[in-house]
Amino acid sequence: MQMILNELSARFPVPSVESGKQIMDIFLNTCFRVKTIIHNDSILLDQDYRSFELASGYRIEQWRNDPTVDVESKRRFRVLLNKSVVYNSEEFDQESDIDFKTEFKYQEKSSKGCLLAYEMDGVVVSFLSSDHWKTPQISGIYIELMDNGEIEQSPVQIPNVSFNENIDSFKKYHDGKQEERRYTDIVSGQDIINGAEHIFPNLVFCENAIQGCKRNVGVSEAGQVYKRLLELQRAAENMKDVFDKNTLTKATPESEATLKQFSQEHTFGLPDGSVKRFSWHIRYTGGYAGRIFFHPVPERKVIYIGHIGHKLPTVKYH
Repeated sequence: MQMILNELSARFPVPSVESGKQIMDIFLNTCFRVKTIIHNDSILLDQDYRSFELASGYRIEQWRNDPTVDVESKRRFRVLLNKSVVYNSEEFDQESDIDFKTEFKYQEKSSKGCLLAYEMDGVVVSFLSSDHWKTPQISGIYIELMDNGEIEQSPVQIPNVSFNENIDSFKKYHDGKQEERRYTDIVSGQDIINGAEHIFPNLVFCENAIQGCKRNVGVSEAGQVYKRLLELQRAAENMKDVFDKNTLTKATPESEATLKQFSQEHTFGLPDGSVKRFSWHIRYTGGYAGRIFFHPVPERKVIYIGHIGHKLPTVKYH
């Protein structure tokens, strides 16, 4: 799991030096405790926080040299910066290849930090600049531009941590997620394939999906792919006479124009030697914007997995 700064909470400068010091102490303690829960000490930031005005007339550079500031807080801040990545940067966009045809709206404000937390299944860390950010979950609207050009909006929630009380709530949330995903040792696509027969008995993996999972799914994507496959497994177990897309968090069919123009790219061999054109897909994120293409067979309570990996070409965005 990944920590991401909730940039909406970074309301600086604050009115007084003392409140600035207190906010920094609480924030750094929060980050330190969260990283011990998720076993990941990196954080995604909206900007480089080596230089900013913490309080009126009092910059963070002064805070770092202030003898009244706790030495441990200064050390934690230094470690935080060394382990940080600025997500509002050209380098991040190039390296992550995340597809930002999406938006997260919180009370009419757009938040890239909350968007990343939702798409990466991460957790936002907030400065306690207001009691408002004591909430253990941030509710917002996830807006997505679909491949067919339509816009879909969904109410969503992401975990938020900002002080001791909601850190305890987050730990319970995280522990529950770990149990739900059952992915303690899942750090690669190979790990997923190794346990597929036992964990996903209702999913049939085509050879293209097996090879794509091994080749394209690394530590950044493994948790997301595993979670999506668990959703598909549960959907397969509970299928009635017809496939209901609402049993999945986000499942969409490919457009007819795309399937016609890129039919070969969407056609995969099944284990029995036959071939099938796949239309239904769900998305995941990590180091890139990925897709899992699947084909449900309700009468057998089986879902074929045809592709796991990078997006396939479409008419609109090819």
